[in-house]
Amino acid sequence: MKTKVKSHILIADDEKHTRLALDLVLRQAGFQVSVATDGHEAFETVIRQAGGKNPVTLIITDVFMPRIDGLKLLELLNNQGFAIPVIVITGYGNSELILKLRSRGFAGYLDKPFVPEEILSRVSKVLEENVTPLEA
Repeated sequence: MKTKVKSHILIADDEKHTRLALDLVLRQAGFQVSVATDGHEAFETVIRQAGGKNPVTLIITDVFMPRIDGLKLLELLNNQGFAIPVIVITGYGNSELILKLRSRGFAGYLDKPFVPEEILSRVSKVLEENVTPLEA
């Protein structure tokens, strides 16, 4: 029997209240959570956790952040071969942004403000769609 490892979700957002709210909702739902204040920190976390027992399995990121934004983070992950699903959250969504996100392979999109049920529903759906078999 395989032991189920908790999904490890990385939150990347420069807004402290958004990070804290997402962290609380996801931890209460039983997920392992890491947080980053921008895309640079998020990318470093993904690299650092990649070889560990519980690597990042999902990223929730804001689009507009200092240093490295959410679009550049998606690009970096793709260029380095990381197949981690990404849910994008933003308060500034528009059709042009959605097209840019699609071209970079995001897994989902949510507008701010959001409700906890919405986040949990989207996270569950993305994780179910991106299940990969555990290595022996």
